[in-house]
Amino acid sequence: MAWEYSEKTKQLFMDAIAHKKESHIGEIENPDGEGFHGSLVCGDAIKLTFSVKKDENNPENDVITAVRYLTFGCTSAIAASEALCIIIESKKLTPLKALSLTKEDIVDFLNGLPTQKIHCSIMGIEALHSAIANWAKKRGLDPAQYGLKISGNSNEEEASRDKKIVCRCMNLSRGYLVEQIRDLNLKSVEEVVSILKVGSVCGSCIDEEGGIRDLLKEVHDVTTDNYEDSQEKTPYQLSKQIEKVLQQDIIPVLKRDGGNLEIIDIRNTKLYFTLKGTCKSCSAATNTVEYTIQQTLRDKVDPKIEAIRVD
Repeated sequence: MAWEYSEKTKQLFMDAIAHKKESHIGEIENPDGEGFHGSLVCGDAIKLTFSVKKDENNPENDVITAVRYLTFGCTSAIAASEALCIIIESKKLTPLKALSLTKEDIVDFLNGLPTQKIHCSIMGIEALHSAIANWAKKRGLDPAQYGLKISGNSNEEEASRDKKIVCRCMNLSRGYLVEQIRDLNLKSVEEVVSILKVGSVCGSCIDEEGGIRDLLKEVHDVTTDNYEDSQEKTPYQLSKQIEKVLQQDIIPVLKRDGGNLEIIDIRNTKLYFTLKGTCKSCSAATNTVEYTIQQTLRDKVDPKIEAIRVD
């Protein structure tokens, strides 16, 4: 599925992958602070390193002079990492002042991000906090004094509970997920999966005890059991259902005759695609589009779906 990115987001991404001089992809040797967040299993992860100009009298006055990142992820993950580095360096922030940066600062800097991609900005902030905690330890400061790597609960039993890993594929804790569900006002399992990526790999953490459904009920005191049965499907739900039917019911039929299909874009109820293999030049391609593809999607997903061939 293609995402609508701002021109600024696309430019930062292109500059970064081209390794332009002003980009921040890389790693600082012997950094004053380094942190990691995410999961290489799912493909979204970031390592962030920074160096500081030290204040010999008071470590709290150290100033971050350079920030670099290694990001394994999509366009928005790379652009959000670039944005974070630019903001920190341009404002000449101390590590402690950098703690005040939020995902909104990154999203605003990029002139917006698709809702399903906001987790990319959260990744950068979490990696930054991890790096700042690392800096604090190196400078003889107590990270907990600044609210780092603690759940915010004074009760040790509750703090331990918040450190419990809910999503093992993404290595995301209960405390982190509760905070993001509350902060982003996520109300359904679908929103949590699409925005935070939790449960997007194996899905086992969705329904198990203490999993996503339980956390949603805990935060909002709502029942989420029937979220997928809502009459009004979100664009994300539609796209995922379309992709599922294509993979399970349509593409196997095309492949039997030496053909295939490639998704170009999904915009609400409109599927844009190209035909591949023998289907591309087949004299019956019009019937294939209308009956094999479009009608199957209308029957199994939504009666308003339009299958639009673009090749």
